[in-house]
Amino acid sequence: MIVDANVVLRAFFPDEAQSIAQMIVREHVGRQISLRAPELMPYELGNAVWQAERRGRIKHDQADQIMQAMAGLEIELLPLDWGEMLPLARRFNCSAYDAAYLTLAERLGEPFVTGDEKLYRAVHEQMEGVVWIENYTNASA
Repeated sequence: MIVDANVVLRAFFPDEAQSIAQMIVREHVGRQISLRAPELMPYELGNAVWQAERRGRIKHDQADQIMQAMAGLEIELLPLDWGEMLPLARRFNCSAYDAAYLTLAERLGEPFVTGDEKLYRAVHEQMEGVVWIENYTNASA
């Protein structure tokens, strides 16, 4: 299953979908599901954690702990070829970063769970397997 950085971030930062994001992470750690993402994910996660630290939401030590915990999840990171994401970026008028997740899901034929509501709304009616995090049902259901 492909997940975007927003799903992983929601597992570590409080919001309305935190419990669902934590369930997804638990299922991955328990090997009920296997999480995958494009190789860009660590950069997106690192930037979000850095922004939280810079804005005073978390302390330096917390940021380091969060990054270690995220690395410990061992989400499989997969490469994309140069420009491979451009067709979907064009089709959905989204960032190349967002299109990288979509491209991976399409290429592997796997569901894509996103915590980005704007992206979800833009693509879910035109692309099968795109799931809004709040609509995710656990692997054993």
